[in-house]
Amino acid sequence: MAVAPLNKFINVSVPVAPGEQVVYTTPTGVSSIVLFAQVANVAKGEQYPEVTCLRRRTTRLGNTNDIRVVKGAKVYPNDTLVIIDGRFVLEKTALVSDSLVIHGPLDSVGIRTVFNCLYDTNTGVTTVTTTAPHNFVAGDEITMSGLEFSCPPGTSGITTNIFPSPQATFTVDTVGTSTVFTTNTGVGAGITHNYVGGGLVAPIELEFSCSILENSIV
Repeated sequence: MAVAPLNKFINVSVPVAPGEQVVYTTPTGVSSIVLFAQVANVAKGEQYPEVTCLRRRTTRLGNTNDIRVVKGAKVYPNDTLVIIDGRFVLEKTALVSDSLVIHGPLDSVGIRTVFNCLYDTNTGVTTVTTTAPHNFVAGDEITMSGLEFSCPPGTSGITTNIFPSPQATFTVDTVGTSTVFTTNTGVGAGITHNYVGGGLVAPIELEFSCSILENSIV
């Protein structure tokens, strides 16, 4: 009896946070086709943020090779940059694994370094302190990246200590001082998270979305 391919369509939509972000990795036993990918400029005012998108191929030995689809492309205000409009193949074999990676701007005037972060695992309320005035107001949409937390040893279900993962859009709920604000990052199922260090916060400037066809053999 013939073996039939199994097709599945998925959509990946994330805010473009400062720095590097792996937005998709091809699952085992699947060849993926990126049908369409775009980045929208949703920044306030006349901002011209840049984005880089690349295909990262990792070999079985751990070596990586990055091939840029677009490098440092400016996205005009209230406009959208189409990165892929056609068929871009990503593979996962016994020898290689492909990922789609985006780089957000690190030179935006709105980016702030995190000084401290207090997370309430029962309510999701997160109080963030920045090293410089953040200039946020209640209702602002922001992104956070690279915050490192420690969790109790042997905690089940924790696969990374870097949060948030995956990237998400958060809304500023309250503003305390010029360097303190609160947002809700979701309930942590009673798992204690203690801030270790690192991290950036920034207003949302770019949003990435793509449509992918996964093809596997069953």
